[in-house]
Amino acid sequence: MTVRKPWKLLIYLVALLIVVGPQTRLAQADLSIEEEKKIGRKFLKAALSQLRLIQDPEVVGYVNRVGQDVVKHLEVHAFPYHFYVVDSSALNAFAAPAGYVFMNRGLIEIMDDEGELAAILAHEIAHVQSRHIAQRMARARALNLAALGGMLAGIFLGGEAGAAAIAGSQAGATSAMLNYSRQDEEEADRKGLRYLEAANYSGEDFVKIMRKMGQDSWKAGGHIPTYLTTHPGVSERVVYLATTAATRPTSAQVRTMDSEGFMLMQVKLYGSYEIPKEAEPKFREWFERPETRAMAYYGRGLMRRRQRLMDEAVKSFKNAIALRPDLAPILVELGETYFEMGELEKAQQVLNSALTLEPDQPVALYALGRCQLEQGQVAEASKQLERAAKINDRLPSIHYYLGLAYGKMNQLADAHYHFGIHYKRKGSLRNAQFHFQEALRFTDSPKEKEAIKRQLAEIKGAMRAAKQRSSRNR
Repeated sequence: MTVRKPWKLLIYLVALLIVVGPQTRLAQADLSIEEEKKIGRKFLKAALSQLRLIQDPEVVGYVNRVGQDVVKHLEVHAFPYHFYVVDSSALNAFAAPAGYVFMNRGLIEIMDDEGELAAILAHEIAHVQSRHIAQRMARARALNLAALGGMLAGIFLGGEAGAAAIAGSQAGATSAMLNYSRQDEEEADRKGLRYLEAANYSGEDFVKIMRKMGQDSWKAGGHIPTYLTTHPGVSERVVYLATTAATRPTSAQVRTMDSEGFMLMQVKLYGSYEIPKEAEPKFREWFERPETRAMAYYGRGLMRRRQRLMDEAVKSFKNAIALRPDLAPILVELGETYFEMGELEKAQQVLNSALTLEPDQPVALYALGRCQLEQGQVAEASKQLERAAKINDRLPSIHYYLGLAYGKMNQLADAHYHFGIHYKRKGSLRNAQFHFQEALRFTDSPKEKEAIKRQLAEIKGAMRAAKQRSSRNR
């Protein structure tokens, strides 16, 4: 995976292993569920501070829906699952302790359908269910911490840099750990295949995506020893999976997959995140087929807007809508483009059309609310923003705009509360503390006061922890 400051994440992970617990206990026993949850939260905090995550609700929402659908077919699970998409072209996915699953956009971009996405998610879920990371951390204290640190760095760096980090960390004692990792992969393949089929996907989807990953590793760097990759032994595992899938009874209830939803999500990745020279060949491929031509226009519109070629973006979106006037997401993007151009009336008209097609489309509600706020339609704006937040509370900066709307209506307790949520999520703790304190000052509601005090307590705890870390690092 691509990271902003991989060496800082590496230092954090090694330090995390050191402070997990007494050496003798960890060397002799696996972590408890509660210990793994604690490590998972710390691991997540470190990862979120370093990884470039994609926040787009269409992308994240789709991946989360597929992942949660696999999870609900598990017989039992000890952790709530959370799925993240990383803005990296490397073909990689990784399951952190306690149910945090990360997948790079590059891996999603090479997929052909939802089944392949579900297969990789099922494999990573199997790692969590088997508690492989927890066991590795528990037993790592018997090995060389520097060697383990190199392996973890390799997971996050990916590619040649990751392989070099892993290779540089080998010091004799790590050979058992590498073999253990191959065993992990075999177990995750077996369980993942079972989870995939329980959710009524075909086992063949697992084979297809693994075969693609194997082909890409040869294209990228020739012959790479299997133990140097994040998920070792791809070519060997393809043979095993193909044989296993072929000998299993075919499910009578193989699901009808959301092929259009998958493609809309994939277009978002190519148009909004991939570099243009890599995205253009995909758009040309989609232009060749009448059934995917609208998607090609849609993706090109997203890319042109990112390049600030706004008139060309509008033209591409309109061409897409002419072919597929029934797709609300394309109308939303055209509305967003008009909004960025300052053409607010056009934006509002297009966004209302999108909501006619999908009345509960949270991105359209959010965009319309911001558009109305800009035009001084404050009461209407607050209603749209409230509806959007009720459907999807994680829309980027939605609490900031709710704060603006309530402030303009002189509802100061609500305004400060939402500003507090906004700054807390951004990690600006002092700003968050100020706004929660102001919200507490303006509200008379005992229930609201209790909720605000909980927020303040969390912020004070986070600030205390940050101060302690700063003192230790001096």
